[in-house]
This record gives sequence, C-alpha cells and structure tokens, in this order.
Amino acid sequence: MRLDFYTNSLARHSVVSHYMPVGSVDLLLERSMFKTTMMTVICGFVAAQMAGCASAEDGAATQSDELTGVTSSERPIHFESSVIVESGANDDAIRAVIAREVKTAIGALRDSKVSLDDRDAQSNLSPAKWTRTPLRFVDPTNAQASRAVTRITFKYDDRAVVTNTLASRSAVDFVMLAGDYTTHADAIRKSCVDDTTSATDSLWYHFQPTSSSCNALIQAELTAVTQEQKTLAQGQSAAGAQIIGPKELARWFQPVTARLDAPKAPTKAYAPEYDRLFGVGSDKQELLVYAFLGVDGYAAADAYNPDDILGMEAMKFLRTMLRAQPNLRPVKTDPYAMLLDFYVDGKKLDGITYERMLSWVIDRSNLPAEVGSDPAKIQDLRRQVMTKFAERWIDWVVPMEVAKADGTKKNLNVRIRSYYGQEDGTPDARQHAQWRYLEAFWYGDVFLYNGHSHFGNGPLEPQLYGAQNFNDRYQVMLVNSCISFNYYHEDFLRMKPGGSKNLDMVLNGLPSYVNDGGVASAKFLTGLLDGSMKPYVDILKGMQLDMPWGERAYDPMRVVDGELDNAFDEGAAKLSARALAPVY
Repeated sequence: MRLDFYTNSLARHSVVSHYMPVGSVDLLLERSMFKTTMMTVICGFVAAQMAGCASAEDGAATQSDELTGVTSSERPIHFESSVIVESGANDDAIRAVIAREVKTAIGALRDSKVSLDDRDAQSNLSPAKWTRTPLRFVDPTNAQASRAVTRITFKYDDRAVVTNTLASRSAVDFVMLAGDYTTHADAIRKSCVDDTTSATDSLWYHFQPTSSSCNALIQAELTAVTQEQKTLAQGQSAAGAQIIGPKELARWFQPVTARLDAPKAPTKAYAPEYDRLFGVGSDKQELLVYAFLGVDGYAAADAYNPDDILGMEAMKFLRTMLRAQPNLRPVKTDPYAMLLDFYVDGKKLDGITYERMLSWVIDRSNLPAEVGSDPAKIQDLRRQVMTKFAERWIDWVVPMEVAKADGTKKNLNVRIRSYYGQEDGTPDARQHAQWRYLEAFWYGDVFLYNGHSHFGNGPLEPQLYGAQNFNDRYQVMLVNSCISFNYYHEDFLRMKPGGSKNLDMVLNGLPSYVNDGGVASAKFLTGLLDGSMKPYVDILKGMQLDMPWGERAYDPMRVVDGELDNAFDEGAAKLSARALAPVY
C-alpha cells in the first residue's frame, strides 16, 4: 500500500465531495445474515502518520466521561467532510446522505483500530454545523445535464475508542465510501471489502480501503478527478459558482484526515458498585444475573447443532463458569429437563458430570466407552447435550456470604439465569429474544450477552426499548459482540433511569473473535462475583485471551463506561464475599 498517496492526496482533497440524488436517499438497514467466523476480523494495521486537515470544534466530544480500558483509551475525534446534493434538497435528505457516508467510517477505521461512538451519526447531523456552497455541474459531453448543485460541508465531532498503539499520534487518515455505493456494489465487493460474500446492505461494515486492490481504485479516481479539475480550470460560471465535472460528482471514495485529541483515562481504578450489587445494608436476598448466549446459524435446528461455533462457545461459557465456581447448581429448567441424563443404544449412562458432558461437545474428549469410535453415536451424544441446553432457561444458584470490615455479615443467593438459543432469523425468534431481554432489563442486576451484533439491528437494538423497560436499580451490562461500543453504548446509557449512576456498560470497540468469546464472557462474570471486589481494569485483564494461533492477551479494545460516578471504594469499604456450601 502506498502511504504517500494518503499524505499527498489528502492535503489536496481534504474537502472532497460526492453526489447523491435526493430522490434515492435511503439509509441502509444492516439486517443481512452475516456469519462471523473465528478469524473474520482484521488486526494489526497501524495507519500512516498524517498531518492533514481536520475539524477543530474544541467544545465538542470532550465531556469528562473517560472510559476504563486496558489496550485502548477514549480520545475525542474530529474531522470534516462533504456531500453534494441537488440544489433545494431539504435537511432530512441531507442528513440521510451524511449518515450513510459516515457509517462507512466504521469499516474503514477497523484497520487503524479506531471505533466511533456516535451510532448512525445521530449527534452529528445538525444543520448548524453545515456550510452550503453553490456549485455548477458541467458535463462537457452533455450540455443538457448541466445544472446547479450544492456542496454540504459538515463537521463530525465524537469520542472514539482508540488503540494505545496510536497514543503518540494526533491524526489518523482513512477513506469513506461516497455517494450511493449500492449502484456499484459488485465492484466494491470485488475490490474493497474483507468478505466478498457480503450483502450489499453490509458493505459499510466490511469496507476495507487499505487493501491493495481498493487502494488502486482510490488512486485512479483521485488522478481522474484531479485531471478533470485541471481541464475545467477550477473556473467560475457566469453566476459565480464553482464548476465541477462528472468525475467529481460521481466519485466513489472520500479521503479524510481526522484529528485525535490526547488520550483520556480515569484518574483511578474504578470498581463496580459491589455494595449495591450484593445489597449491603439492605434486605436484598438475591443477586440476579441474566446470561444470554447466541447461536451462529439462523435456522431453528442450528441451536441443536453441536458444531455451531457459537453453540460451542455457550458450552465453554458454562464450563468456565462451573470451573471457577464449582458450588453452582442448577435449580430450575424451563422447559423441564434432566441435564445429566444421556443414552446410548437406549441405555442410560451412569456417573456423568457437567465437566465430562461439556468436554464431549467442546473437545470431543472423555467420551463413554459405549460410543466407541462410531461417528454416528458420538455425534448423537453431542447432539443430546445441545438438546438439553438449547432453547431452555436454566437457573444456576450459589449461596454467598458477604462480610463488612466491622464483622457484619449477610447471606444471599447469586442466581444465574442462562439461556442459549435463537434470537434472530425469523420474526418469532426475534420477538421471543426481545421478551427475554425485557425480563432481564426489569429484574436483573447483571445483563450478559455473547453472540452476534447483527450489525446493531438484532433484537437487542436500543430502538426497540425505552426508559420504561428498565428498573431504577444499579445494573452492570456486558455486550460481548462485534463493535458493541458503537451499537449499544450511548442509547442504553441515555434511556436507563439514573443514567450512568445506575448503569455500567462493558463493550467491545472492535469486531471480536467468536473463538473463546464464551470463555471471556464467563471470566467477566466470575471476576465480577468471585468475592475479591476487583476493579474494572483487573476484570478486563482477566478477560484477555491467549488465542490458539499465537495471539497473546487478545482484547477487542474492550472498555467500561458509566464507572466514573461509582462511589464504591474497596480500600474504604473492606467488603468481601465467599461462596457457601451448594444448595444440594
């Protein structure tokens, strides 16, 4: 990749424009059935050092709400870009064009490891931040096509999660998709995405302008636009408007340089509000956790497939949780099931434990002698395991004792309501998933989800919920899915009664590997509830993974928000908790 292309071209084209016919404005709905694989995400690219132009509204995106992270930090980000619309386009049409362009920055910035916060640019669409410039479009081959159009220059100010490897950098360059890129989706799909099977309505997510094939298209377009501008001599029409030609009007790419403000980090190691979770000083008798584990496939049968990659992660979640807290016991299943009853050739297997049962699915190990080496019997046994756990509520309980420094103690149960099953693919699956989430929002103390983000448009999308759906107590929410920081962060904090005072969110800034996502999610939960009252930074460190392919301390730029107004101080509280004997 030629990095000098960015340096030179961005200096010339810091306000490059593009055109979108108002009559065809439509924001894309990213509801395609994208399947994340274990190695989908692109890691390790560090953008070239830049010194270009960027928006500089110093008062924007600088609120004192620093994020707690291990491999990344919060940084205000600013850039300036533009779109071209027909003269007379109304504000709503212009907003739609701007939002579509900015959305492609999510894909473009993944290689640089920068994650924007503002979902759908909703906080950056005010006409007060626009500058309108009249233009005259001239087509030398078609005089009748000449007409007046308008360039809308807009400023984008946000906060971002940025990898710590860019800590010394003050700018980052990237390229967005311009105009109605659905009209040339095949060409974009062929040269400019990381997954050539991507649906048109998810190209914004898979957009990878740093690839060599896409870089060639970008450079060719810049050369063509520059030559066209020379031909038109950047002249003025009789009415005084700047002249642009067909190459600029129909451009596919929008180079941008964004300014990054200095990293912002909390001044101390904040912790969850453990006293509120455990009900210290109250008559609270139960700490209620909801753990939702998604399916990779979208067919109803996929939840029962022992080789579904997210199904295996659900089993890893259970194994990691039970290893860390062996006193957990299932106390309720709905629908009812005997979780350890398994049969081979019609005969019940004796002495089965959860550890052994889970190893059948995860590792294909510790198999009973009754199945021998028969592939059909082995697969049937593994499928029996999934049938026990799929589409079923399972309540796990461990009694705990919570002690204060003055010797005051209280007992309560930690109840984990787990559910592994379909949440998308059909309207019925989405509706039932939404009902499960509503129950968790209202009754739960901890909300945990491991699975697909569905491009932010699955049953967890914030637009489906409101303040009336949440309790007014303190809650902790982990959404362990791709780019959950952008999809869920702002909206849930905004709608939760009491805002960040009553909600801490743990989210991913980058696309996350499916592989061992269940392990990381379980480590979050066990780190939260092991009784040692860890600060968030230690919980996040405990979630880092050494991957099978050699990547060490893997972390999808996971961050915590809502923690700055947490009052709990372990140094002062001296609170501890321990597991008691199991309920049976």
